[in-house]
Amino acid sequence: MRRLLRSVATAGAIAFAVLCFTIGILAGNLPRVAGRADVRERRELDLPAAALLRLNNPDGSVHVRAREMDGIHLQASINAYVSPGEDRRIAQDYVASLICATLDGSTLDVVTEPGERPDAVDVRVDYTILAPLGTDVAIEGCNGNVWVSKGCGRVSVAGRNTDIEVVEPGGPVVAESTNGRIRVMDAPEGATIRTVNGNVYAHMLGGPLEATTTNGAIVAHVLDPEVRACDLSSRNGGITLVMREDWSAQVEAVTERGVVKSDFPVDSASGVRRRRHLRGTIGKGDTMLRMHTLNGNIWIARSD
Repeated sequence: MRRLLRSVATAGAIAFAVLCFTIGILAGNLPRVAGRADVRERRELDLPAAALLRLNNPDGSVHVRAREMDGIHLQASINAYVSPGEDRRIAQDYVASLICATLDGSTLDVVTEPGERPDAVDVRVDYTILAPLGTDVAIEGCNGNVWVSKGCGRVSVAGRNTDIEVVEPGGPVVAESTNGRIRVMDAPEGATIRTVNGNVYAHMLGGPLEATTTNGAIVAHVLDPEVRACDLSSRNGGITLVMREDWSAQVEAVTERGVVKSDFPVDSASGVRRRRHLRGTIGKGDTMLRMHTLNGNIWIARSD
């Protein structure tokens, strides 16, 4: 009976926390106006190539594709909304001021909203960007999903209500979101992944992996010996780490209210082997693996 009451109390506390988060944080970041836009415009810009493309886009999705090309081609779909009772010309004037691009040395800065947005206007700008192969990409402030296709260099994405997908980057990845899933495929030089409400999937070819989520699961594939360390943490979600048969690692895995399972034999003679805590060595112990979750299981799995 006591266990049932504790479970009910825990569930109530989690529900209350989600409600407070939704009202206090999430609601304030959502668009005020939905439906048909009062002002719609499609804009295309041809910009010079740069080592780093940095985009600040408060509201809207971004899709970056790398191609064999000499410059950067930008397509923007603009939708502006006016609050009921306000003059539509307010949005027209504001849309005319959008998207400012400046080249400073090796960095091309694209700012969607260089001026202050009027209180009566909401704007969403969705981008499709074509960039030369190897271009580093940094996307900031997004309230919309972000996709970075293969062929780019270093990738950095900082979003709010943002699902993020990065495929075959040429350098390290930093991906952060408040409400969103994050997927990183074939990262060759490490990745730092952080989200609050969302799952994390990472497929690593090299470098260290750091992945953190509060409410979500983590699945990490580390199939190359160039991956030297993994630090995985979730509060309310399970962690699955997939490794090759011939993998070698030092393991520290802790769950507060779950079970730790390993498909590999772990030498824990000088470590710990309990239901919820595993510390030991697989093979020679080359890669450092740290995993921690509060409410979830941890599974160290063999790759097929």
